Amino acid sequence: MIKRPQNKYKKIRNNIEQPLMQSQKEQFVLKISLYCAVVLAIFGIAYGIYIGSKAIIFDGLVAFLSIILILLSVITSKFIYKEDDDTFQYGYMRFEPMVNLFKSLILLLLCIYALINGIQGILSGGYEVEFDKAMFYSFFSMLLSIGIWLFTSYKAKILQSPLISVDSLEWLIDSVLYLGGFLAFGAIWLFDKDNQTIWAKYLDPALLVVLSIFLGIMPLKVFIKNLADLVMVAPKDMDDKIDELLQNISKEYNFSDYDTHVAKSGRFFMIEVNILMGESFKLQSIDELDLIRDKIERGLEIPSYKIWLSVSFTKNPKWL
Repeated sequence: MIKRPQNKYKKIRNNIEQPLMQSQKEQFVLKISLYCAVVLAIFGIAYGIYIGSKAIIFDGLVAFLSIILILLSVITSKFIYKEDDDTFQYGYMRFEPMVNLFKSLILLLLCIYALINGIQGILSGGYEVEFDKAMFYSFFSMLLSIGIWLFTSYKAKILQSPLISVDSLEWLIDSVLYLGGFLAFGAIWLFDKDNQTIWAKYLDPALLVVLSIFLGIMPLKVFIKNLADLVMVAPKDMDDKIDELLQNISKEYNFSDYDTHVAKSGRFFMIEVNILMGESFKLQSIDELDLIRDKIERGLEIPSYKIWLSVSFTKNPKWL
């Protein structure tokens, strides 16, 4: 079997070690997040069963689901920087939006289930919960979530990683919800320790409803964003930028016309540029064409390993 020859020049890489280091740093951060999710999942499910809180059990299930989803992110981080091969001839970059889309869809379905469960609990008259113990769980989970949120949000900015950014947003929402739960359970514990008031029985299912709605907002946004990447919606900012760049280069070299196609897949951009060369353009050497390609790449101001850039030249408008 004859293997497809690899074109070593189709993507320009100034430093081959940079994407490898990026992947390793990403995996380290995601693994820290994974270990924290394991702690939260085990503690949440066990403690929720112990005190009879469906909201806490649900929260533990969300954390358990996060373990699986973070594992997917770790695996994805290993693959997205790999070179193209015979099977995936355009590389592995599209794995990132696919994983984020899947993660957001699972979370949305889980939130819908929790919303229905919470509404049923309210309609059935609520139930009693040991609020002092629930307050302890909320306080512990709040501290853990705030700590990992601060860590992941900092790393997401440093590494410019969409995978870590999505993970960080989840921890931020958890932190706010745990804070709200801690304050609510604390109020009950201070003013109604014996669960004498009717509204105390409705607090846990009501929190379940609020938690599912707030948790549902973030995965919905992630779902829409990554769906746009998968269907190859052109990012407007990059589309405008490449158009302005080509206008300036066209004036410099007196090109007759040009055509561009831009798509985004996770953190990577796929850019195709077709240039119609004017009659006045006299090609001196192939190096002159490569010089134009270099100008386009530098003008994009994006690391070369994050761009799949193709620039073609023609004198026939048919090929635009």
